[in-house]
Amino acid sequence: MLKKWSMAVILIVSSLLFYPPAIAESPKQVTYIAIGDSLTAGLGSSEENHLRIHGFVPQFTKYLRRDKNVTVENYGIPGLSSTGLLALLNADEALQNRLKTAGVISVSIGGNDFLQTIRSVPDGEDESALNLRMEILKRTYQETYKLLRDLNPDATIILLGLYNPYPNGHEFTELGAKYAPLFNGFIEEYAEDEKTLVIDPYEAFQGNESEWTHITKDDIHPNDRGYSEITLLMKKAFENRQE
Repeated sequence: MLKKWSMAVILIVSSLLFYPPAIAESPKQVTYIAIGDSLTAGLGSSEENHLRIHGFVPQFTKYLRRDKNVTVENYGIPGLSSTGLLALLNADEALQNRLKTAGVISVSIGGNDFLQTIRSVPDGEDESALNLRMEILKRTYQETYKLLRDLNPDATIILLGLYNPYPNGHEFTELGAKYAPLFNGFIEEYAEDEKTLVIDPYEAFQGNESEWTHITKDDIHPNDRGYSEITLLMKKAFENRQE
């Protein structure tokens, strides 16, 4: 009997170590969890001591730390698609448990779906292919958002929209101008939840594609300036949110 009780205690302690219970944070103590694709990882920003401190996650963390004690966890995975993120969230119990404790969650996803769509209809004539991929992305995004809200009804969730990285004259400019606003339009619906912020960088980047991204090197990722502009939009939305 003693042996059984000892084993039970060990199992309980182990579960608390690996999956700590969700605990309400004080107003001055915040856990910020960033999930998503290469933008969350900060790809395209410059490095200092092998760290991408100019990505939006480090910059937004610095902003939060002006008046809060912030613990940050970055789960950015370059190349991650919307279906990949949903699969990760469903499969990773440890990540689910961490999300339950977060005060702020940011999500950047859809950029790789964007690239797959753009490259699948390069002539821009097959509207059905564009619409089909958009519907799949929309359903996947709905499931992802529902999962996040089920895990954490109280966190401030920041959803990042898309910009069109292609300047005038690029072969993909028109497709990007169709796709990005469609994506931003359907995620805007989630802003009806007063605890959800939607960041739409489309207009800000329009006309600044060559200066704010690496598109001249055929790389759609933002540079330091682009990430700073995204962070600025996040700050404004965070400051204007309904308390």
